[in-house]
Amino acid sequence: MWKKGSAVLLALTLVLTGCSGQAALVRDSVVASLEKPNYDYQGSLKLVGDVDKLPEALGEKADAEGIAVLNALKAGVSVKGSQLDLNNTKLQLEVNDDKLLRDNGLWTGDKKAGIELIVGGNDLYVKSPLDKKYLKLDANNPGNMMMGAPEESALDPAKLKSYQEKINKLTMDFTKKYIAKYGYKLSNVKNAGTETVELPNGEKVKATHITINLDTKELIQMFFYTANDAVANQDVKAFAIDLLVLTKQLEEDLTPDAKKTTDAEKKAYAETTVTASLTAAKAWLDKEGKTYTPEKIIEMGKEQGFHGVNWTLDYYIDEAKMPIRQKSTLNVSFVTDPTKKDQKPITLGLEGDTLSYNFGKATKYEVPAKDAFVTVEQLKKDEKAKEAFDQKGFFRSFVETLTFEPDWDEEWDAVEDAATAVGQ
Repeated sequence: MWKKGSAVLLALTLVLTGCSGQAALVRDSVVASLEKPNYDYQGSLKLVGDVDKLPEALGEKADAEGIAVLNALKAGVSVKGSQLDLNNTKLQLEVNDDKLLRDNGLWTGDKKAGIELIVGGNDLYVKSPLDKKYLKLDANNPGNMMMGAPEESALDPAKLKSYQEKINKLTMDFTKKYIAKYGYKLSNVKNAGTETVELPNGEKVKATHITINLDTKELIQMFFYTANDAVANQDVKAFAIDLLVLTKQLEEDLTPDAKKTTDAEKKAYAETTVTASLTAAKAWLDKEGKTYTPEKIIEMGKEQGFHGVNWTLDYYIDEAKMPIRQKSTLNVSFVTDPTKKDQKPITLGLEGDTLSYNFGKATKYEVPAKDAFVTVEQLKKDEKAKEAFDQKGFFRSFVETLTFEPDWDEEWDAVEDAATAVGQ
């Protein structure tokens, strides 16, 4: 089953924002966008910081190819797409500097290197601008072994989808309930005032700019706070039990020969397992939490070359509490050889900037029709199917690694037909 990245991001964001002061506005905006997950988006992701110093820090000479790699990382990628709901989205990703790919014969043509990705429920379609068709990956297709689906399953796709929806709903309901009571107070949250944000659709929107800054110490403190709260929180325990019951039922349905248990037995198993896990976690926190203070962990990190992390989050929230712009810069400082006391740390960061717009009226797109995609199963059975993917594109080398498996029944029929013809 597909993991919903937006749901995971939501959970992380809500935990980070806490539930007081200016942070509450961020929390409310993320919840609002989740309840109205229909919008267009556009953004970028790139490597920032002391990128050019990396080869020297690693004791290597920056040759022409190495410099091209660094330039590509600094230029980053551009992202554009439409999100119809939590299960359906279209994403176009473009490499801003594709010189390295072109120089190595991995890309050609007028368009920049990139891929298009469409998620439709459990189906994923991917292609490059050079390809004739999409490559379809289906989590419910037994032939698609790369997705980890079982070879034989007694569970029909409709029932599998039902399980997925139950698990997603259970997780989302728990997240909202837990965050509403989450008590950690962030120390560095600021209201930077009102700013005008120009969106890709031409709109100019007034938004409240909230900045959150997290350093190494606060991230460690928040981890221990959340961990201690989780082992004592009855809502966490109830969620874990319900999730384990669902997982156990799914496991039994997927395995025809598995021993079947009653609902009461599944509940008892889940309660015993979760209680034991939480008890063990609490014992570890009671012991190690006193020893490994934030200061101790920071000092241990420096001994290994890790000098710290700094995470800045910027949210621009409109009057309807929708997050129309989100920026994130995660910087990590380190030295490559901690034994050298005079070595200066370098800082590398990942910077993302996303604009969201057209809430409730995202641009519609077509899911590829049957004649517009190729499945993994088809690639294994039809050697010519790979011709749908251009030799200069990303996916050609991948599809060629799939083993061609001829249909021996059809091959034998052809041999018999040929023998009959000769006999006649």
